[in-house]
Amino acid sequence: MVSQNVQLKYGDKWKSETPKCHYSILRNLVLINYKNNKYKHGNKINISTETNYKNGPWILLVLLSLLLLPCAECWSLPRLDSSYETWHHEARLDEEGVLLLQWTPHKEHFVFRITARTRGYIGLGLSNKPIMDGADIVVGWVHSGKAYLQDRWGSGHQEPQVDPLQDWMLIAGFQNGTHTSLIISRPYNTCDNRDYVITHDIVQVLWAVHSDDPVNPENPRPRLHYHGWRRGAVPIRILQRHDNAHGDIANLRDMVYGGPGEVHQIWETRMTGVELKKENTTLYWCNLFQKPQIHHKHHVIRYEPILSSKNDSVVQHMILYECTDNIPDLAMVWEELTAIGGQECHKLSRLTFTCNQLVSIWTRGSQGVSLPSEAGYPLIPNGPKFFMMEVHYDNPDGHSFIDSSGLRLTYTPNLRKHDSGVFSIGLEPNWKHLIPPLQRTILSEGHCVKECTEAAFPSTGIHVFGTILQMHLLGQKLRIRLLRDGQELEPITEDNNYNAMHQEYRAIHQQRYVMPGDHIIAECTYNSHNRSTITLGGYKTRDEKCLTYLFYWPKQDLIFCHSKPSLSTVLHSLGIQELSRKSQPIKISRPTELAGKTLEWRLLNYNWKDQFQYFQEATSTGTFNPMCWRRGHTLIPDIEKLDYKYPNVSEPWQSENICKRKKRNRNNDVKHPEYNQEEEDDMGYLLGMKPIIRIDVDPLYMEYVPKSGDKYAVSSMDDDIRKNNQQQDTVIDPQLKKEFIEMEKDLENEINQKLHVNETSKYDISVIISEFDRTSGSSGPTISWTLVLLINY
Repeated sequence: MVSQNVQLKYGDKWKSETPKCHYSILRNLVLINYKNNKYKHGNKINISTETNYKNGPWILLVLLSLLLLPCAECWSLPRLDSSYETWHHEARLDEEGVLLLQWTPHKEHFVFRITARTRGYIGLGLSNKPIMDGADIVVGWVHSGKAYLQDRWGSGHQEPQVDPLQDWMLIAGFQNGTHTSLIISRPYNTCDNRDYVITHDIVQVLWAVHSDDPVNPENPRPRLHYHGWRRGAVPIRILQRHDNAHGDIANLRDMVYGGPGEVHQIWETRMTGVELKKENTTLYWCNLFQKPQIHHKHHVIRYEPILSSKNDSVVQHMILYECTDNIPDLAMVWEELTAIGGQECHKLSRLTFTCNQLVSIWTRGSQGVSLPSEAGYPLIPNGPKFFMMEVHYDNPDGHSFIDSSGLRLTYTPNLRKHDSGVFSIGLEPNWKHLIPPLQRTILSEGHCVKECTEAAFPSTGIHVFGTILQMHLLGQKLRIRLLRDGQELEPITEDNNYNAMHQEYRAIHQQRYVMPGDHIIAECTYNSHNRSTITLGGYKTRDEKCLTYLFYWPKQDLIFCHSKPSLSTVLHSLGIQELSRKSQPIKISRPTELAGKTLEWRLLNYNWKDQFQYFQEATSTGTFNPMCWRRGHTLIPDIEKLDYKYPNVSEPWQSENICKRKKRNRNNDVKHPEYNQEEEDDMGYLLGMKPIIRIDVDPLYMEYVPKSGDKYAVSSMDDDIRKNNQQQDTVIDPQLKKEFIEMEKDLENEINQKLHVNETSKYDISVIISEFDRTSGSSGPTISWTLVLLINY
């Protein structure tokens, strides 16, 4: 006989040293006593776990179930603070900020608190799409002094179905005259195929409320009233937001500022009254700044945005560059430029060509970057004096306003162990990066070749501690793959539910090193199903990108390691065999059926429906031109003239199947012949399969529920939340037309460079593309494509 006396107050942190699974046994025995002795849950209960054999078959059945079917608490038992007063994160789930979600992530589970202005039910859903169908849904309410919770899943446009596996845990429920609040918990991965797996990806958090409780609210399978317009969806990153990216939230200030006594100062790089006019649908504005006056080395330890609430939706990104001011005359011009408030970036390109060392980047949706405690970006008294900030404004609605956005940098004389740096990997933003229309899955890759990492990194490698991923509106997935000696390692980072409006900094908690000779791939997946015309790579919001930014230490001179598809690969993927310069612009001469057509015409009239697979195969097995740059010049001369084959991965990386390791075999359909429905529900609760969870409401926490007149009130959201926010193209975008003109110029320049022909030559030039060499091989320079020059006098 085993005996243990434990005093519990509901909501208290578990203070006993009893193992978690013993806690589950305690819970089950309490329920048995409740059934046999009609005990009721009170605010405080005394539990004696002395085994009583009068319970007979019940005890044996419970113990057998615990051996065969571990319950949810054995798998992941939340350990919570008793007050529920502080949460690591919060987000308002509707447009007016009146429905509040608060949460705290733990090692293997997370805890939510949802508060709404209603005395009816609250529904919360998790999905990769902003619609109910297929979503992981939990519904809760408070009725007659008890809180209820039910795990469900979305199935079409109907009431969510009850999930046979009840994986959500109800921690507490409160209600007053105006508001309802629920505290709930769940493991990140329940291994239930109807539950959403929480990762570092963006999650679409769905919500719905109703003014009434469900029909028969105490029934194990109550019917929900239709919520109508009282619903919505918000994209949120539940894991790894900026404020706890590199440590416990309780130690955030110490993590950022180095603890009590550390000196820190603020440097703001702000635009000075940039005027955006209606015609400025896309604007890149650059301004120069001088670093603060310092007499010895400092470290920048945090970057955060300075945004106006009126303009925050228009600012797409802000990038701060360090300028190499070793040209005296140029430095004098920069000093004058710092006083005039900047200009459009393309007008300054001849003066700022040495402003290319990345310091930091902010992208839309990010709340800033706090560097880890061992690293800081160096500011050196006799180092670079000038910095340039580039701001991208996206103004599709043609608003007119004055903007003063910028970055706030925190720096300190208390030096950290390592100097940090940033460099980019991916596809060079260029017209050769083609995104066909009307396709659900398009794959593009940008490569950082091993020759570049060999030349750029020290023998000990670099330690990557964070990333920012950047695609535009069509982006769906992005991952950074790492190849070493033909073997693929675990991705440095990945996002399988990318959202262009939430390009947050992502901390990497595990040790990740990139070594000399490693090959890095930025792999981007797009969905152009709702776009009817071709999309080109570029800098405008309608264009597409495939870029990643790696934050690392120790700092090196590398600024970017990109690639772009070779011209031969692009032409072959479009079925073009020969180009001719007999006319302006360059036209196709072969095959015969395309003779006389321009590249622009081919892109707009290509049969993407029938030829997309051919295009995708050609672009993923062709060749590319690598780019490896340090401050102001290439790190490897002439590397961009070489055509590289895609690398041959001998051992692709495969993720571990944690559900196989944590497999649970629970069957909700097995019924004991002697049980009635009530007994079945009680037994289901013991086994973690009860179709509904109920607990007593704890009046001690009523003070934390918003009072009447509080700002957290229910509001509506349009039905458009269920639609994709990308519009169907009906005419060719004027910006795309301009890009085609730039594409033709770039094409002509590249052909002239490849063939070493002067622009004023009187010769007739044709470029013939040889047949595609489909032979596989290792990565590296190749001449599997040939350019043949025909000169006719």
